[in-house]
Amino acid sequence: MKNKWIAFMAALLVGAQGALASDYGLCINRSQGDWRKQVVCEQDETRRLMREITNTYAKLARDPHFNRLNSGKTSLNEQFKSWQAYRNSYCAYWEQAKSGYGDEAYHQAECMRLVTQKHYDDLENLINMAYAVRE
Repeated sequence: MKNKWIAFMAALLVGAQGALASDYGLCINRSQGDWRKQVVCEQDETRRLMREITNTYAKLARDPHFNRLNSGKTSLNEQFKSWQAYRNSYCAYWEQAKSGYGDEAYHQAECMRLVTQKHYDDLENLINMAYAVRE
């Protein structure tokens, strides 16, 4: 019964992620190649991912098994802020390296989305592995 419940929840989460991801794809399709409209799509997706990341960090902070992460030299909040500073610096460099044709805003927004997506995926994988080890 427990395995059926886990499988059901996993399917529900995958379906929800697919629905959310499709909003980004629909937005990009509706932009019809206009990079200014695509900037808005990139920014909206980045905000959605940041909400997910914030919720993930909050979940970790509440989980007693992850409490030791919050009691070390750096708290989860400080780690989150450090990651954001890294992302912002990296994307500023990325924008400078890729720009030159008036599309700097697009390169900045695309980088922010890509780096945020990578961090979200890494967090989810870390949590899934940690919970798999505990079971």
